[in-house]
Amino acid sequence: MAAENRPAANDIEVYWREEDYYEPPASFRAQANMADAGVYDRFSLDHFPDCFVEYAELLDWEKRWDEVLDASNPPFWRWFVGGQLNASYNCIDRHLPARQNQVAYYFVSEREEDPIAALTYRELFWRVNEFAAALQEVAGVKAGDRVTIFMPMVPELPIAMLACARIGAIHSVVFGGFSGQACADRIVDSQSQVLVTIDGYYRNGQWLNHKEKADIAVERAQAAGQSVGAVLVFTRQPGEYRGSPLVPGRDHLMSEVLPRFRGRQVKPVARRAEDPLFLMYTSGSTGKPKGI
Repeated sequence: MAAENRPAANDIEVYWREEDYYEPPASFRAQANMADAGVYDRFSLDHFPDCFVEYAELLDWEKRWDEVLDASNPPFWRWFVGGQLNASYNCIDRHLPARQNQVAYYFVSEREEDPIAALTYRELFWRVNEFAAALQEVAGVKAGDRVTIFMPMVPELPIAMLACARIGAIHSVVFGGFSGQACADRIVDSQSQVLVTIDGYYRNGQWLNHKEKADIAVERAQAAGQSVGAVLVFTRQPGEYRGSPLVPGRDHLMSEVLPRFRGRQVKPVARRAEDPLFLMYTSGSTGKPKGI
């Protein structure tokens, strides 16, 4: 690099400051699950694997485990064998007695002119239950089924994830910025028969038709041999659908469907500790996306 093009030392130091350490305030440290230095001794190899019971007991279990770690068939180690629990229950239900009016999610819109929305634990509970009921009765989803979620960062995304967990379904979240083909690849690999999506969203102030990409995903998955029988479509703006035309018999507009399930409660389905909760795929930039 020519000397005249080199950044000045004081310019480089600006970036160095990004590597500073910032200690959390005492009030934040006090509420941490692991707040004392003794954790390093308790989780040493001398106490393995029983030390992880301390983590397990942070959760509510439908059935307590019989064995902490089954290492009899390496490399297929099995944790908390015999234990059963539900992730949705642990994320929502058990917090209701003490936190039902506390905020579970803040949603900051893509548009600066929109107000920040707050979703309490109680509101989250009802919305997850209502969507879980819709998944069961409208899309026929049951425990062990795979559901692909192709959405931007909106509150309906975690609601859909938690609803899947509640009924024991396995969710696969596809980044909303991916193409319809990329979504199709993941639908085919996961053998998903249900797609959860949205009509559109905003980026840089511009409206993007997301349903258009969802349609491509379903069509190309079908061409590759994987049929999607139900597409559940949320709307970015309440009561205002702005996406591509809905396909009769396949597409279900949630703003019309969910009112039928108001107040519905769905019992959480207990799952074994080693059952899959979700599928996560690699980007696919170096070949076919790989799911774990």
